Amino acid sequence: MKKNMLPIQFIVLVGVLSVCGCAGMQGLPQGSVLTGDYEGSFNGKFFWGSIEVKVYDAPGGSRPVFGRLNQLAEEGFLDFRGEMKGSRLEAQFTIANGTVSGELSADGKSLTGTYRLTDPPFDQGTWNAQKR
Repeated sequence: MKKNMLPIQFIVLVGVLSVCGCAGMQGLPQGSVLTGDYEGSFNGKFFWGSIEVKVYDAPGGSRPVFGRLNQLAEEGFLDFRGEMKGSRLEAQFTIANGTVSGELSADGKSLTGTYRLTDPPFDQGTWNAQKR
């Protein structure tokens, strides 16, 4: 009986994470202001799909970043979080092992970068996103 409950628990967990949103689940500092909302696509060796990136200005001068890769090859997503350091985005996936890096254009209208999963299937690729 317990073995049959695992898929149900997984579905409930994914539902809760989807409803709450990635920024809310990761503890966005109170008083943060959304300064950049980007949407685009990614293309890797094994997966491809869309990418969403949100950049915030937080109290104290930090610039938290929350994002998601939405896979089209197989329905699913990978969330990541990190920080803008100047024009450079540095982030890590929240569940899988791997990194997302990127660069903000001089005019602030686009972000481009790469991602690398260090867990199987060891996917890596590029991404680009435009400010909404």
